Amino acid sequence: MRELFSVKEVFRPKSLTTLALLLALRAILGLPFLTIYISGVKVFTLAHIIDAVCGMTFGPVAGLLFGFAGDFLGFVASQGSGGAYLPFYAFSEMATCLLFALFLYKREVTWPRVILPAVLNLLIVFLGLNTLWLWMLYGKETVMATLLARVSLNTAMTPVYVFLWYVVLKRFKMLYEKIGKRE
Repeated sequence: MRELFSVKEVFRPKSLTTLALLLALRAILGLPFLTIYISGVKVFTLAHIIDAVCGMTFGPVAGLLFGFAGDFLGFVASQGSGGAYLPFYAFSEMATCLLFALFLYKREVTWPRVILPAVLNLLIVFLGLNTLWLWMLYGKETVMATLLARVSLNTAMTPVYVFLWYVVLKRFKMLYEKIGKRE
């Protein structure tokens, strides 16, 4: 059976350095001016690509920690956009990292292994958890008013995410393994 919870691997200097760089990159790519909103609905952010890279490369435990740290650091980096920090959304980021870790950690990157967590991410995170957080924050009326737009926009963007996730994950895995052979 695959080793899913390799904490020892995460604390190697190369792993910590890579995680720190990914965390910084995630914070930058999650900035509001690099995020696409349509009618007030977040439709696209490159930060989710980095979440998937982390989950694939370092596994579920590191993915969960990375998701939380990435959400918090993203908030700190975009403080100019205003608003209070809402820790609920950290669970959404953690779930994204976890989904990709469960399907891709120590496995080959294939279309089915990218499509399945992408669809689950759409259903569980974008339409499930994020809807719950919006409901808790703004109430039923606001959620119901934006639900159709959120469902259609997030569903339309899923193929774009799948393509980008596949290309980036494939390239990153190849590069990371090549660097690992030098040690």
